[in-house]
Amino acid sequence: MNGPKFPLHRLPKDLCSEVIRTMDLYEIINYSFLSKKATSMVTALQLPILYVDMTMEEQPVMLLQFEGTSIEFTLELQRNNKNITNLYDFPIRVKVKHSSETREFESTISNQQMDLVEWIRHFSLFDENLGIDFHVGDTHFDIPTVRNTLPKLRDISITFSKDEPDESDIINAQNLLRALLSKIRCLDLLSVPLQENLYLQHIGIANLEVLYLEYQSNVRFVDLCSWNVEKCIIAKKGDQMSLVDLNRFFKLWIKGSNPKLNELFIEWETEIIPDWNVLLKGLKIEKEIEDQEEEAKYFTIRNSRDICAEIKVCHSEDTASVEMNCPNPVN
Repeated sequence: MNGPKFPLHRLPKDLCSEVIRTMDLYEIINYSFLSKKATSMVTALQLPILYVDMTMEEQPVMLLQFEGTSIEFTLELQRNNKNITNLYDFPIRVKVKHSSETREFESTISNQQMDLVEWIRHFSLFDENLGIDFHVGDTHFDIPTVRNTLPKLRDISITFSKDEPDESDIINAQNLLRALLSKIRCLDLLSVPLQENLYLQHIGIANLEVLYLEYQSNVRFVDLCSWNVEKCIIAKKGDQMSLVDLNRFFKLWIKGSNPKLNELFIEWETEIIPDWNVLLKGLKIEKEIEDQEEEAKYFTIRNSRDICAEIKVCHSEDTASVEMNCPNPVN
């Protein structure tokens, strides 16, 4: 679609812009590959893109999400024996899938003579706060290139694709986190084992807005007290949850820890209703409300900075959750 079917560059700029506006989103995005001028004209349109995400796995995928439609680019790479993804690699070909409420079709285009870095930079022009999900395990990443070439990022996810990652996988994830943590506002760690030598201390010093953890082993809530995050979501796999440790976390919050935290949500699997008295022991509850319809209880506590927080505890079928909301944290 970016050859003879697009003679628009011969038109005056104003007229060309008007013609582009009549095209559908798929055609506009394809037109943006034609030249730097075409890219500039398309970005000037300020397309209604909700977000741009990239999944860095064996075959990287770029997703442009609009209201009611999406355009997905799968960058097919020539894999080497070491299975290392270098961001200066050129895709062999690119598969495109355009999905909307009324239709879905696929096509194949050339690599546009762009390596992975150039693909990432191209789409970051449409959304400067790009999100990238790194799948660690089947693929390893060239860390210096990742650190030195990626644009500003909205968030990153690090996902372990193996149930039992080896030492090489853990080191690769550590290096990714070390290289990118200062560039982001939101971090997702999915089945990534937390280790004191890197993860805990680096999360603690980062000014994150959102931290999402999906994990298999226990998180030490005493470590969470040092994390400088505004919102923390923890999804626990399995039925083991230390309410004693969580109680200690709330007591430390009352004494002044986590001043930026305004939301904490923890959920884990259990068919047994937890003993919420263990969680609430010694917290000096100011107000208590029970919602039988939601099978939930609400408690209000206050910290040394005179900030109130509402704690919601809930058990439903096979999951339990604890939620803390602090509407006016100290920033």
